[in-house]
Amino acid sequence: MDQTARMLDDEHLVGTALMPDPLPAARAVREAVGPLGLDDDARRVLLVAAVAVVDRTEVLLAASGTDIDTLMAGPAGRHLHLVGGRFRFHHPRIRSVVHDDADLASRTAAHVALAEVHRKADEPLVAMWHTALSTLAGDPLLADGLVELAEQHLTRGDVHRAHEVAREAASHGTDRVRARAFAVAGRASLWAGHVHDAVVYLRRATNPSVSGSSAVGVPDAARSLGIALSLLDGRPDAVVPEDATGPDRAAIAAARKTMRLLDGAPGEAATILSDVADLAPARTAGWWFDGPDEAMTPLAEAHLRVAQSYLALRLGNITEAASVLDDAVERLPVALAFGGLGIALARRLDLVRDGHLSRPTVALEASVPGQVAPVVRAATLGDRAQTAVFDGRWVEAATLLGLAAERGGDELRRLWLPTPDPVELLVLAGQDRAARRSHERLRLRVLPSVGSDASGYSGGPGGSGGGQSGLSGSGHAGTGVPGGSASSGGAGFSGGPIRRRRLDLARAELALADASGVNRARERAVEASLRVGSTFERGLTELVAARSFARLGLPGDAAAHLLGAHELFEESGARAWEHIAEQALKTPGFVREPAGRGAAGSAGETAGRAADTAGRAADAAGRARPSPTEAPGEPSGAAVVDAGEELCGQWTDLLTERELDVARLVVQGRTNRQVAASLYVSVRTVEVHLGRVFRKLGVRSRTELAVLALRG
Repeated sequence: MDQTARMLDDEHLVGTALMPDPLPAARAVREAVGPLGLDDDARRVLLVAAVAVVDRTEVLLAASGTDIDTLMAGPAGRHLHLVGGRFRFHHPRIRSVVHDDADLASRTAAHVALAEVHRKADEPLVAMWHTALSTLAGDPLLADGLVELAEQHLTRGDVHRAHEVAREAASHGTDRVRARAFAVAGRASLWAGHVHDAVVYLRRATNPSVSGSSAVGVPDAARSLGIALSLLDGRPDAVVPEDATGPDRAAIAAARKTMRLLDGAPGEAATILSDVADLAPARTAGWWFDGPDEAMTPLAEAHLRVAQSYLALRLGNITEAASVLDDAVERLPVALAFGGLGIALARRLDLVRDGHLSRPTVALEASVPGQVAPVVRAATLGDRAQTAVFDGRWVEAATLLGLAAERGGDELRRLWLPTPDPVELLVLAGQDRAARRSHERLRLRVLPSVGSDASGYSGGPGGSGGGQSGLSGSGHAGTGVPGGSASSGGAGFSGGPIRRRRLDLARAELALADASGVNRARERAVEASLRVGSTFERGLTELVAARSFARLGLPGDAAAHLLGAHELFEESGARAWEHIAEQALKTPGFVREPAGRGAAGSAGETAGRAADTAGRAADAAGRARPSPTEAPGEPSGAAVVDAGEELCGQWTDLLTERELDVARLVVQGRTNRQVAASLYVSVRTVEVHLGRVFRKLGVRSRTELAVLALRG
């Protein structure tokens, strides 16, 4: 891999230029392949296979002058996989070595033979391609046909073949045909995400004198060149539906509308994305004319996948968001979509899942061909703040989020990236005065935007995570694209991320609430979380509530909320936050495990792991506040451990005996499989009983069941 990389240009390595096909055969590649043991006939067969653009076995046999029995019995057959009338190399490395070892005369002969076979098979387009490659000098008579062939590939979404054919057309054409070929090569490079190639060829198309042509430039290429330069500048609105056709236009329109709807109507956004689910994805490099007549190009699909990942994140489904983006990063120019928003998503998803950046994300960052949007650069400070939170460095985290807000401004506050609440961080750090100042600034900003609903937030102290972090919200009003402009088209909502702001304010007030107002603040925060509709944000609210109750010396209430946070983080796939809650659940002192409980004690391991990180936060900040564990009269801790057993007393009149057994074990934290093993029944039986429990108790998930039980 390293040797091959050294044989390529920097533009190839970061994905801004099309890779050579096949890749050069480095020494390590040859060592991996080993001696091929080929005679002249076998070399001819494999060379024909290496330069062919269709994979039909009869074409290979006819062009190489052999038959199937001879092929299978000879040395060439050991390196080819033949099935169903198709052929392919056992490994691309073999193709690279065979192609590199062939001299110009041998390659020319292979193309001549293939051109003749395709001509006889009445396949003039493929025959023309091989004829062009077998011509040692440029042939202007071939140029027009090659340009039309390249445009056909581009219409089908096969950007790699379109680029290859258009570049060959440019080598044959003159004047206007040459300029037109450069334009097609540039557009193909653009929609493939190879921005460096796009700029080079589109500049030649718009100013042919650069390449020695006297023809007037191709006017249509100017728009594509502007798009390529905008992508290099990191403009989120660089690509709009009007720039595309067919599946690309539908994909980009759906992606941009999704961004506009994230705050107020994520359900509608999901419907929009489902309407384009049947669009064919971008083609991988393969044989000519494979697949449907129309398909998305990589750049269009990159926008669509980033929007899909962002929607899943907005709904709190970290697992789905990461799955969509991980797949996209491997295939598509994700770094170019929406000014680099995919990079910000990848970084934050890594941190929320694993607490550190993955190698693919680091590689994605390195693939940026130019700039990213300022909002994406500012989001990096939020990533550092996230890491500081995991280490309990509250002051540092709050400071970084403040800096992010300064650099990202309103645009950064509209991003729905998982972020802690700075006001709560200041509370955890013991800086109550700074927390209240922060709350007041946010309150003055938020209340005008919530209109008639502001009365619910007018009383009591509060502050906003999103207001200071600048990492919460939806797309730009008018465009739905972070960093976009209202003039770029599309309907938006002028009030900004209202649901996000309401939740920020409610959580901040919960973090600052005193004993007399904490229950009301909790209710408002929970209600705001439910309106947002995000599993992750709901879990974060439960965590804030747990810390608030622990700070006020109410460990039983803290335990219930902390367990809810743990379950919600687990459900959303936010493993790093789940770990925070899990460690807090194991903190001694908040919930004591009664001696001699036996099985019930072990079952209470989950229900009894209900403690809060406020004690650790107080130590880290050097606060002199008494720990809730030292508060006199602490019966609620043991009560939490007993929650599973107390179900019988609470719900005896509602549930059957077996339903009670299932509910008790589920609340204790056991999986359906573990419950089935304990009760000696099937997993399906457990699922049936648990469904009845949900219906009878009016809950929708195991988390709600556990919280209901713990709250008694």
